[in-house]
Amino acid sequence: MSSRPTYSDEFKADAVALAESSGRPLALVAAELGISLTALKRWIKLSHEGHEGGGPKPDLPVDTAKYKAMEVRLRELERENEFLKVSAFFAKEQR
Repeated sequence: MSSRPTYSDEFKADAVALAESSGRPLALVAAELGISLTALKRWIKLSHEGHEGGGPKPDLPVDTAKYKAMEVRLRELERENEFLKVSAFFAKEQR
């Protein structure tokens, strides 16, 4: 069984739009979204290939509300991750 996570097409499109519009390094965007840099690069490449022949790719506006929601979710997951690290540390100390 594969342990690779699967992402919806909407998530991939949003990730590509965020990466292209934010002006931040791809590695940082990928880390914030909890995906691999390789996956993000592949999605961007596929996105560009899908628009070839149809003229220049139009600028995709980033939905501000969706972006803020993703940032809130990111912070929440970061807090949960820190909590789990601390929990694992204390669980290890109990043995």
